Amino acid sequence: MAPSPPYLITGEDSEGQELHGLLPQEKVFQEEWLQELLYKHASLLPLQLVDEAFSPAISIGREIASIDNLFISPKGLLTIAETKLWRNPAAHRTVVAQILEYANRLATWDYRSLDGAVRAFMQRKHGQAKNLFTVVKEHVREWDGEEIEFEQIVQDGLSNGHFALLIVGDRIFPEATQLADVIQSAPHLQFTLAFVELQCYRLNRDSNWPLIVVPHLMAKTKEIDRAVVKIVYQGKKPEVQVETPAGKEASSGFTSLSEFTASLPTAAREIFRPYIDKWMRAGYTVYWGTVGFSLRINWKGKKTTIFDAYPYAASICREDKARQLGFPEEIYTKYVGSLMESPVISGAIASGRTYLRIDNMSPEDVSLLLQCTDILVQSLTAPPAA
Repeated sequence: MAPSPPYLITGEDSEGQELHGLLPQEKVFQEEWLQELLYKHASLLPLQLVDEAFSPAISIGREIASIDNLFISPKGLLTIAETKLWRNPAAHRTVVAQILEYANRLATWDYRSLDGAVRAFMQRKHGQAKNLFTVVKEHVREWDGEEIEFEQIVQDGLSNGHFALLIVGDRIFPEATQLADVIQSAPHLQFTLAFVELQCYRLNRDSNWPLIVVPHLMAKTKEIDRAVVKIVYQGKKPEVQVETPAGKEASSGFTSLSEFTASLPTAAREIFRPYIDKWMRAGYTVYWGTVGFSLRINWKGKKTTIFDAYPYAASICREDKARQLGFPEEIYTKYVGSLMESPVISGAIASGRTYLRIDNMSPEDVSLLLQCTDILVQSLTAPPAA
């Protein structure tokens, strides 16, 4: 027995209007249309039900690395979406293996590769080669993050294969969700796989517009850590094999002193560690983020960040920030004067940059930056002279 059709009621005294569902056999829409719909209306994807870290979705491209639709969240996490229509049962039998292949391919990319692909797509689509960070900033009100931090978070997600994988269609074949059970039962894959059905209804039987779209999350796997995935094709049905690295611990989502120093360029590792140890012993706040840390002190009754560092970049305390926070002029002047001994750091100060790439600095430059930072925080936290 067919279900009752949904109704649209526009007012308290309205009789209501029957909505007309789009049946798969009508072949009204093509996958190309569905992909464009998702690109223009990324909020159709119920990613908040999958994992809030992937929401809200921001469209960053179509057919990037052969992926139908690619999205990113303000937190820098990527969503891969593959569209499949009900009338295409053969594709449904292989779609899970296909999206895993795309995820494995994307996990070999670095931030520069992704950014270049987004720029190329934006040029083709909109005639303007916007970079990834610009696209995200345009969709997020009151953005207060630094570009270098965003790059590192995106890179971390790429390196760990931390993706949301969505299979989206007008209807979802049961065989596809059953194949996902193979993945769900296997531990140590660092992605979440979900199936989204878009139920479409027309207001008027003879016109495709206006259209009402009802997203429905059919199933999802839980997020688990990374492993080696092998996809074996035997006839028409793919087999997913999972090899789990022994002894791998799940990540807490935050880095640590040992993880951070291990991720630094080799020449910088032994320079950073004693300073971080010293700051922690001194009682300063060393706040660990997902890939880096910030050094915070109590300044005028408030926790204030003086310095932050990531695996490939470290910050300078700029003059406008020092002035805004009310640092004593003589203390800040001494800090800047000492940093100017390095041509690399002085060039960054002169150009108004906040961050220095660590791999562009000599060990002496890194040591000078940390030494000057240490003196700055000691001077700012020293008790007033009697």
